[in-house]
Amino acid sequence: MKKYFILLLLFLMIFFACGKNGEKAESKEKVTVKVYYTQPVPLTMVLSQLNALGNVNYTRILNERTKPAGDTIDKIAFNMGSGIADALVSLQGKNKNSLVQITNELTNYAEVLGVSKEFLMLSDSLSIMLNKGEWNKIEKKLESYKTKILDELYNMESFDSVILIQYGGWMRGLEDVSNVIINDLNYNKEATKQLANKTIITALMHDLPNLSDEELKSKEYFQKSLENVKKIKEIIFSSEDGFYNKGQVDELYKLASEITTWYSK
Repeated sequence: MKKYFILLLLFLMIFFACGKNGEKAESKEKVTVKVYYTQPVPLTMVLSQLNALGNVNYTRILNERTKPAGDTIDKIAFNMGSGIADALVSLQGKNKNSLVQITNELTNYAEVLGVSKEFLMLSDSLSIMLNKGEWNKIEKKLESYKTKILDELYNMESFDSVILIQYGGWMRGLEDVSNVIINDLNYNKEATKQLANKTIITALMHDLPNLSDEELKSKEYFQKSLENVKKIKEIIFSSEDGFYNKGQVDELYKLASEITTWYSK
């Protein structure tokens, strides 16, 4: 039976979300491995909440972004997730040039991952909407694009790619939100409460070791990134009241930035 799901990848660690799970079967051994997904709040809503606590410099965040150069399937999937997060940051900041550049990258990733050609028309559609200044329609288009891409990958049984897309969006989210809290909000304690999402870190800690690509799991950057995820989990679970001190936010930013850098090379 086809399983439908919606996976919003951006800023995954900061949302209070209900878990959802699917199953992938390994036919030879007849073993079923559960893969967990989550349904977080849209990125634009979260950015608006952060912006209400101070002025968020979206241009600075986008300027600090390094264009990914990864050329393996796992890195492409990861960077599709982080790219969708970047696209929605561009959307919130109404940065046309950045949005066009990032959506071009996303359509290239989609083609490499083997999704339907109808999904590769994103850039043309967004260009038309941008020229008309239809920002609300652009947001809906990006959400629709993401959902259809993930649904198709799931139906193709490309479970590793689905997990890695989620991973990339989650990491870029953690990196950007920590960045905002430290630099734009001058460490606002109230804002740190949005980092306290234990559901998503638990799901990733389950899914990543269960990737089917044994060669990927043996690579140094994957092993190093998994160690960073464990450290991130320790910090997130260390808070009893849901708030984090500046040193912890600094460390979360460092750990997430290292992971996105390893996957961009």
